[in-house]
Amino acid sequence: MSFTFEMFLTLSIMLFAIIGYSTRKFPVDAVSISVLGLLFLIFEIHPVNGINFDDFIAGFSNQGLLTVMALLVVAQGVYSTGILNTFVDNIMHLNRDLQTSKNTLLILLLLIVAIISSIMNNTPIIVIFIPLVSILAEKMKLSISKALIPLSYAGILGGMTTLVGSSTNIIGAEVAKDLGVEGINFFSVTIPGLAIAIPGILFVLFILPKLMPKRINMSSSLSNDQNKFIAQIEIDGESNLIGETSLSGTFNALPDMKVLLIQRGEHSISPYQSTKIQKDDIIVVSAERKVIENALIKYGEQLHPTLSGADEYNFAKNDNHIHSGEQILAEVLISPASSMTGRDLEESRFRKLTNCIVLGIKRSSRIYREQITDIVIEDGDVLLIQGSKNSIANLKDYPDILLLDHTSSILPRKKFARRSLAIFIFTVITIASGIIPSVAAAMIGAAAMLASRVLSAERAINSLNRHVFLTIVSMLALSHAIEATGLANYGAYFMLNSLTESSPALIISILFLIVSIMTNFLTNNASAALFMPLGISLATNLNLDVMPFVITIILAANCSFATPYGYQTNLLVMAAGDYKFKHFIKGGVPLTLICWSCFSLFAPWYYNLY
Repeated sequence: MSFTFEMFLTLSIMLFAIIGYSTRKFPVDAVSISVLGLLFLIFEIHPVNGINFDDFIAGFSNQGLLTVMALLVVAQGVYSTGILNTFVDNIMHLNRDLQTSKNTLLILLLLIVAIISSIMNNTPIIVIFIPLVSILAEKMKLSISKALIPLSYAGILGGMTTLVGSSTNIIGAEVAKDLGVEGINFFSVTIPGLAIAIPGILFVLFILPKLMPKRINMSSSLSNDQNKFIAQIEIDGESNLIGETSLSGTFNALPDMKVLLIQRGEHSISPYQSTKIQKDDIIVVSAERKVIENALIKYGEQLHPTLSGADEYNFAKNDNHIHSGEQILAEVLISPASSMTGRDLEESRFRKLTNCIVLGIKRSSRIYREQITDIVIEDGDVLLIQGSKNSIANLKDYPDILLLDHTSSILPRKKFARRSLAIFIFTVITIASGIIPSVAAAMIGAAAMLASRVLSAERAINSLNRHVFLTIVSMLALSHAIEATGLANYGAYFMLNSLTESSPALIISILFLIVSIMTNFLTNNASAALFMPLGISLATNLNLDVMPFVITIILAANCSFATPYGYQTNLLVMAAGDYKFKHFIKGGVPLTLICWSCFSLFAPWYYNLY
């Protein structure tokens, strides 16, 4: 088989993509767009039979890509309602009841991450679990750097086990379908995926933490009274806190909050007395912002301080109710010479004038043991506030405060939790059962999230990752060129000649190893799209069933462990855990070898390739 000029052109673009993605000297989006541009330019100047303009733009309407994008919206809907936060909170509560060790709880959390990652995109899962694992690591006096890379790897391994577990699986399956492979369903990757995931997770749970560096927890160094807000919880008749007993300034239900005062009517009770919480009590606490945010998800308006003179409907004309729309949590700084200085919250009329609720007050000079409604505001105080998007945006024009833009975050919409969970379950079941095509099920799920008001249109659009989108589109176009020019067949022919008289078991093992190495530099989606034509060509030339080779490419492309760039969850934990590149090599290379070894032993037996 001869190497043609068309193959040379395609190989040149492929090498350009590999170098561009792996060196990281240029933005990923720029490399993706450049690949598309080169394909258009080169094959317009040098036309090739079987390649036309429509083939390269077909990626924009690819069913796999549309499925991935729609599932990102569905996952964002689940994330935005705080369902996972509530689930994890229940796990933590159960752990306190069972009095298990903190090491056991960490293992349990990593297993939960792996399981949940099998049925939804793992990026929002990792976002939620990073602070939870950080808190747990601090309590068990474990360096945070020993927990976060295992967290990312657990999410990746869990994603290997079903078709919707990661975008890699969906894109790989769709490319294979475009190349004529049928029969890939929700559970096609499950058994071989488990053969890799189970030993991989055992490594992650029991060995990987020992390979990671020991660092001082960032949360520990910042966890002092000067970095905590004073907030209060007003106990209503349906509160879960009724009947809780204070023990040395803490409550079991509020494990990360320091109780400063219990106000009961006109009486102030020390939290160090053994006191049972009653209806209408006010608990004054000191806690970090993330803890208050989590408590806000669970206890809702109990964290909204009552102002005796406040008229809750006396707000701006454009925002008739303070709780309308998506709620934003932000921090504001009391500016010098502010008219709020020397007044408490009620006297300052901040809530009436801004449509925002003050949840907490932070002051560097001292911690006050009184209700936040009684604290006299001073210059330099930081207020933790909640309000609608418009209300928070309008604070930029309010002269008495300075809005700290980088502190803004969207609060989960807990009241929509049930409907978002119902939509998610419907989406997963319809995809798994095959009642309707996966792309249709995902699109219906995404549309339902919008129609039911779980997500705003803006937040749904923001959930669509443009880096993933452009990478997939460009690699689908390049994958078509590799197939159409015969480069895939030539690669298969070259590989077979190099492995003369080798068994299919050895060939599939080498293929897995090559793809698992390249995925750490190309990104997982790019690897699945690029190498799928080669895998199918190998199977065709060997006169074997193509399915084992398709599954090989998909699973190997998931093995993005050895670099922080291979998968986006690695980048998330890199900053949070203060990791360096070498730490991913130290943990990722052994894990990749374990995955390769397990697949090489299991797949030939499972697919009868000996």
